[in-house]
Amino acid sequence: MESIGDFDLSRFHPHPPGYPVYVVLLRLIGTLTHAPMRACMLAAAASGAIFVALTWDVARRAAGERAAWLLAALAGTAPLAWRTCTAVGSEAPALACAAACAWGLVAAFQRKTSGSLLLGFGAGLGLGVRLSWGPLFVAALLVAPPGARRRALAIAGAASLAWALPFVAWVGPASLWKLYGAHLSGHAERWGGTVLTEPGLVRGFWLVRDVFVDGFGTGTDALGIAIGALLGIGGVLALAAWRNARWVGWRTGVAIAAPYATWIAFGQNLRDQPRHALPLVILLSAGLAIPLSRSARSLPLVGGLVLLVAVRTSLDAVARRAIPPPGQQLVALAREQPDSRRPAVFGAASVRFFETSELASHAMPAASLGDVLLDLGRMRALPARVWVTSELQGFDESSWPLRPIATLCRPPRIERRAPCVAVYEWDVPYLSKP
Repeated sequence: MESIGDFDLSRFHPHPPGYPVYVVLLRLIGTLTHAPMRACMLAAAASGAIFVALTWDVARRAAGERAAWLLAALAGTAPLAWRTCTAVGSEAPALACAAACAWGLVAAFQRKTSGSLLLGFGAGLGLGVRLSWGPLFVAALLVAPPGARRRALAIAGAASLAWALPFVAWVGPASLWKLYGAHLSGHAERWGGTVLTEPGLVRGFWLVRDVFVDGFGTGTDALGIAIGALLGIGGVLALAAWRNARWVGWRTGVAIAAPYATWIAFGQNLRDQPRHALPLVILLSAGLAIPLSRSARSLPLVGGLVLLVAVRTSLDAVARRAIPPPGQQLVALAREQPDSRRPAVFGAASVRFFETSELASHAMPAASLGDVLLDLGRMRALPARVWVTSELQGFDESSWPLRPIATLCRPPRIERRAPCVAVYEWDVPYLSKP
């Protein structure tokens, strides 16, 4: 949102890689709304509508109208897709670009000139919306028929240059090279949640959880078990249907999904960010809906699955609206304190919620309790109280004079990064009365 009024990568407005096409989209919408948050939400909602419409037409062209309605319903009501299209972030416009690539790919296989045009524009602009989806966009270009592939690659190259050249000129080649190098190093080695920072087979578990629990709504409750059962039965029937159809189209789907799945399995934060699995959720939806639409006997199963997934999404929507993020709850808790006893709050991501409130001066980011001591030592006037959150590194309640204040939580399904944040009052020695 900051980048709408002040595009500056050095200040993380936004952070690298910069999302230049997404920022331009937000600025265009912002000229009408004059409100950054509203611009972001309108961009997400409009992108979601485009995604559903294009997905419907892709399925109609590939497998008929019945498949179109089933796929649009399943993909459009999936919890992860819904959250993406009702939140601030570049994933929703990237999803619309990916749907444009799918439409162009189907049209290209049907030998329509418009196919290579939309495929190329979708991929080229998509790289400027969300560069981390690059393996997906590039794979879509490479699986196109030879003639259409050459045209699509040329158009994608031109579309990429249309945003890349102004972007590089604005930031500056040397500055951009330095920022990208620092960002890639940090993402790979420190905070990105890649296989270098979080190795092990647990990454496979996170990927499965992101796709099925966050993506479709499976879980250990009755509703989640029912969704999982229908997904399992539907998967078996879909595999049989693909085989009976002599596996027409499955190689194309695998060729598109495999590079992206490999990339996020090793190079993205799967533990805290299920949104990276969104393309796989949509591709799996297509893998279920299209083959099962060919059999009237499978329609009740798919219809039941869509209904249960929609119920899960509705429950998530209610919880998401009724239960604010822990950071927002922390602001409300600090606001309740009397002015004379207003604490200084130190934390990580949670304190960012103070930035747009009247309590911005009372919250400071910190990485550890040692950082808190250093920050307090620099203050001209010491605060009456000090609050710290469990987000700080090396946090050990037993080793410090910490008094629990509250534990602020949100359901993990809608807040994977930090579903709970514990708040403590720190009895710093030199703040106590003599």
